[in-house]
Amino acid sequence: MNCVEKTKKENLIYKGRILDLYNDEVSLADGSESMREYVRHNGGCGVLAVDGDGYVYLVEQFRYPYREMLLEIPAGKLEVGEKPYDCAVRELREETGLVANDLIYLGVFYPSPGYTDEPLHIFIANSFTQGEACLDEHELLNLKKIKLQDALQMVYDNVIRDAKTVIALLRYAALNK
Repeated sequence: MNCVEKTKKENLIYKGRILDLYNDEVSLADGSESMREYVRHNGGCGVLAVDGDGYVYLVEQFRYPYREMLLEIPAGKLEVGEKPYDCAVRELREETGLVANDLIYLGVFYPSPGYTDEPLHIFIANSFTQGEACLDEHELLNLKKIKLQDALQMVYDNVIRDAKTVIALLRYAALNK
């Protein structure tokens, strides 16, 4: 069955600093019409840094929508026209001070396709040097160095709940059995 929807009219409701909100008019495959409300976001990149001793480098930061501290891989927003690889290198350095010698691409995923078009690209850094972090203005975080097996247990125990971090850790573990 054909389920493809066609955009009749894009309706920008809100233009923000990091996202835009739309409520578009669409034609459904069965000929009926509907509205689709969604967030347009340029996307982001995250990096799971793993050192030779089996430690991963995560950042702990307060995430306002959840009103709690979360453990996450270093990550950030793709700038318009920026390549995912370049974004990943930049974000890893900014948030941790780690300077990647090379990154391995693990793929892209869609964190919440029911309401956003955001793509998230995930990379692995297993060769890096320590440099100086340079956080964005008003960005407060703690760098945590955690044994890979402990981080995986935190995923299984539902302590790490951030989707990009869960995906990165599980994909890395599956590739390195």
